[in-house]
Amino acid sequence: MNDVWPGICAAAALIALLVLIIRYQVHSFIALLIVSLGLGLAAGLPPAKVVDAVSKGIADILREVLLLLALGAMLGRMLETSGAAELIARRIIDAFGQKNTSFAILVAAYLIGIPILFNVGFLVLIPIIWRLQRETKDSLLFFLLPLSFSLGITHSLVPPHPGIVGAVTNIAGAANSGRVMVETIIFGIALSFVLALVGWFGPGRFWAHRQFVEAPANESTTPNPAAQTTAITNSTPTAASPPEDLPEKAQSLTLALAIVLAPLVLSIVGFGANLLHDLSRLPAWMTEPMFRAEHWTSHSLLDWMQFLGKPTVALLVPTALAFGCYGLGRGWSQAQLAKLTNDSLADVGGMVFLFGAAGGFKEVIVQTGVGDYIQAQTRQLPLSPVGVGFIVAGLMRIALGSATAAILTASALLGRVAADLPGLETLLVLSVACGVTVGTQPADSGFWMVKEYGNLSETDVMLKFNVCRFLMALTGLAILLVAEAVLA
Repeated sequence: MNDVWPGICAAAALIALLVLIIRYQVHSFIALLIVSLGLGLAAGLPPAKVVDAVSKGIADILREVLLLLALGAMLGRMLETSGAAELIARRIIDAFGQKNTSFAILVAAYLIGIPILFNVGFLVLIPIIWRLQRETKDSLLFFLLPLSFSLGITHSLVPPHPGIVGAVTNIAGAANSGRVMVETIIFGIALSFVLALVGWFGPGRFWAHRQFVEAPANESTTPNPAAQTTAITNSTPTAASPPEDLPEKAQSLTLALAIVLAPLVLSIVGFGANLLHDLSRLPAWMTEPMFRAEHWTSHSLLDWMQFLGKPTVALLVPTALAFGCYGLGRGWSQAQLAKLTNDSLADVGGMVFLFGAAGGFKEVIVQTGVGDYIQAQTRQLPLSPVGVGFIVAGLMRIALGSATAAILTASALLGRVAADLPGLETLLVLSVACGVTVGTQPADSGFWMVKEYGNLSETDVMLKFNVCRFLMALTGLAILLVAEAVLA
């Protein structure tokens, strides 16, 4: 009985979590906190140590993700408010031409979706989508689906989006989180673009050619009330300035793209420097002090490249650049910049508590031995750890609705499984991220946004849209399984 007791406790905890959230509509933060305390007590931890475990878990995860959440929210809000996000979309659509408009939207939404939350990016770009449908007389699906696929997949697979950031911390642990975060940025960006292409050029185009949908008559971009009540966080953007009204600096597509892609570029700089150093391929002068002096001038070029590649710095640099060019460059006062900062931090305020509760849940799983039990049982399954991560995350997404809540819960459960993938934790992180992209349901705010702004029925979203998402998720799983077979 003692051998299976951790499994019984884990199953009971999951059932209790789902009942609290789905049946009784308890907020995810409260539900995770209650379940964490109950799991710790049921598994035999002394009462005081249960509280200590929850507190430790909260501190550990927030130490890793708090700055990334804040900087990501600030960067996304500035890109949206300044009109830079809309500028990228308009210029890319113009560059690709009318015949390739769908692909242009996919690329634009993909780039915009790297630093901006799904809801915000969707609301910024949906007026462009409606106008294109009316001008071309094509089905709205030719524009809506590339938009939704790109924004949705980057929201789940690419840091600094909240869910994937939390998954890295839960799975990699404090010792490896920096390395895994950089790897996740690089490989998550590459994988998400492939999946967006598969979704659109596969089932997406097939559906768009067979169903004509007009843009809704009401052009308001006020979120659907149902979406507001079901979302864990819902950021309603302020009106973006039209590109033609921006000052010269803000009208530069090069500048806008540089800011959006800077986290990727800086991460690659740090990742590449570490890789070449480990392979002993760096020139000697890059590892020697830049100047023979004291203090900061005594550091090598390698030290500074590693500094720039740290996720916090890789996100801080473009955030500062955006505030300088799109804030101070437009003549904004310090009070206006302070208000934008406050608004952006409010966007993720509730999410911080959710992250803390998920971290506490994970620590209780570790200290009670439940994580070790899950790890041992996983080894006996006829599935690889990557396959298990995908399935667990997919089930959590179906049950909870929210991608953020699903990925945090799944990664907390699978934290110990990463011990079977030394050096390959990124594969498990991305498998969990792919798992939460299997589909959407009415408890998810994205479900209502696609339905209402896409002028679709609930059946269209539940069946046709989710078939597209499911095939995208399976493609991601297949790619990760191949990578696991090659690298393991």
